[in-house]
Amino acid sequence: MRRHLAALLMGLVALATPAAANDFPNRPIRILHGFAAGGNADIVARIMAEEMRKTLGQTLVVEARPGAGGNIASQATARSEADGYTIVLLTTAHAISPALIKTLNFDPMSDFQFLSMVTDFPFFIVVNEASRFKTIQELVSEARAKPGVLTAGTAGVGTGHHMGLELMSSALDVKFVHVPYRGDAGSITGVLGNTVDFIIAPGAAVLSSIEGGKLRALAVTGPQRWPATPTVPTLSESVSPGLEMMAWIGFAAPNNVPRPVVDRLNTAIRQAVESPEVRARLASLGGYPSASTPEEMTRKVAAQIALWKDVAAKAGMQAQ
Repeated sequence: MRRHLAALLMGLVALATPAAANDFPNRPIRILHGFAAGGNADIVARIMAEEMRKTLGQTLVVEARPGAGGNIASQATARSEADGYTIVLLTTAHAISPALIKTLNFDPMSDFQFLSMVTDFPFFIVVNEASRFKTIQELVSEARAKPGVLTAGTAGVGTGHHMGLELMSSALDVKFVHVPYRGDAGSITGVLGNTVDFIIAPGAAVLSSIEGGKLRALAVTGPQRWPATPTVPTLSESVSPGLEMMAWIGFAAPNNVPRPVVDRLNTAIRQAVESPEVRARLASLGGYPSASTPEEMTRKVAAQIALWKDVAAKAGMQAQ
């Protein structure tokens, strides 16, 4: 009798799951992210939510869960129902955390079903317009001649900016003094006030000051020159062939979400990213919009985790 009952229940579950997936979504979807309202992650989440609604036919509610480098939102997502109604906007911080935090309350790979990438962001190496450094070659040359003297400002310890600085230091075999600030605004104030020699920051934070003549960009860290600053070389073409440092944003859900739901969400993300309006808005934030398959994002996140663990080890950074 018990065996028959168990078989019946399993059969009902098997029938119910596809039905629920085919009906997806039939209520609003939450998009969590782990950063302050009004910040880059929040802006991207709202841009995507607005466009994804057109495909999904449901409201997407953006909810900020700031703190712990995005890990509060990641943990909340990992513990949510695997039904597709809670998804999370992840950033580079998701791949950096395993290198810097000994014990996470979730597994950054196995607890998530990755859905799609949204955009990549290059950083800019920036100095005060009045700086003695006119080129990235001049800055690197002085850093090699005076190891541990030049100061580099970033948005904080363990950020993509900071880890990018460590990656650049390792690739160029130079040593900078890291000066962490609380966000990009602080580092920009620092370089404008000549407190630091240069900063690493995303385009969204510095492009207006570059265009306004307050800051000078020495290099961009992406695979190609940024369209709005065509005279600014990449690190790869100027000082270290193959050197790239990119931040990224993408979406994930709890693991074990039914594949039809994954595919529905992936389609909505891809269509949003391919929208000319969304592409223009993401580009205005300094990003290269590019969606992906779930499998491509899974491979990317795994590779990023391995990269930042390696960078942290070479820099002597101990997980806390």
